Amino acid sequence: MDKVTIFGAGHVGATTAFYLALSSSVEVALVDVEEGRARGLALDIEQSLQYTDSCSRLEGGADPGAVADSDMVIITAGHPRLPGMSRSDLTSRNAPIVTSIARETARSAPGAVVVVVTNPVDEMTYLAWKAGSFPERKIMGMAGVLDTSRFFCFLNRIASRPASDVEAMVLGTHGDDMVPLVDWSRSGGESLSESVEPDTLAEVVERTRGGGAEIVSHLKSGSAYFAPAVSVGVMAMAILTDTGDVLPVSAFLGGEYGISGLFLGVPARLGRGGVAEVVEFSLSDGERRMLGRAAEGVRKRVSDLPDGLF
Repeated sequence: MDKVTIFGAGHVGATTAFYLALSSSVEVALVDVEEGRARGLALDIEQSLQYTDSCSRLEGGADPGAVADSDMVIITAGHPRLPGMSRSDLTSRNAPIVTSIARETARSAPGAVVVVVTNPVDEMTYLAWKAGSFPERKIMGMAGVLDTSRFFCFLNRIASRPASDVEAMVLGTHGDDMVPLVDWSRSGGESLSESVEPDTLAEVVERTRGGGAEIVSHLKSGSAYFAPAVSVGVMAMAILTDTGDVLPVSAFLGGEYGISGLFLGVPARLGRGGVAEVVEFSLSDGERRMLGRAAEGVRKRVSDLPDGLF
């Protein structure tokens, strides 16, 4: 039975644990600084499985050493985004948390595949990679799967294009510089830019980019968690079951798309070892320019991270 350790028993972490426990039979360790919360939620989730076919086992606690011998580590721990905050505003608050978790994971579960969810995800994935000295293909960030889910949702809601009729993807950063692929993505054999009325498509893109902030504005005291949890769960299952599915993740780039030395949302083939390969799509000139602009933003923010964090 595969072991997955989830750091952070907040809404995203706990919902991810629930999704994984239902999706497969896994051993889940839920770790949080609030020991009682992690223990209680682990008990609750395991007790919910008795009417399902799952044989998953869950444990919860505050000891980061529970990560030992994990096959996968998912980092959701950190401060959530509040109204008026950007994801980048979270950097100084979440960087020490991610650094500590990465170092413990490197010590106790050096063979694990690591998925970072904590925002700002591209920068936090880079930080975790440096702090833990993980192999480049064994660590990635979750963002593009979530953004693509929102893209599908708004294409259906606004443009009346159900997901079953669309091939689409969102690359770039998890924020203002995300790149919904309106030229590469297809509906009815045509690109979205050709088949969807321009004003309608612009509204879809705007809602996709602001999807997380829109939810925060309604919740007031928290951020999205059902869609992020399912998104990281989809990534986790692709890795644990070695599907080879191509999903948009924040992966390390070593020259692909003309970008090197950072983590950015790109299509990647996922398998048991993590990122099996970064897949290079044939993008339009406009999409490539936007992806390059997103990369430069990440590069600047990464360069501003204090050296002491590594």
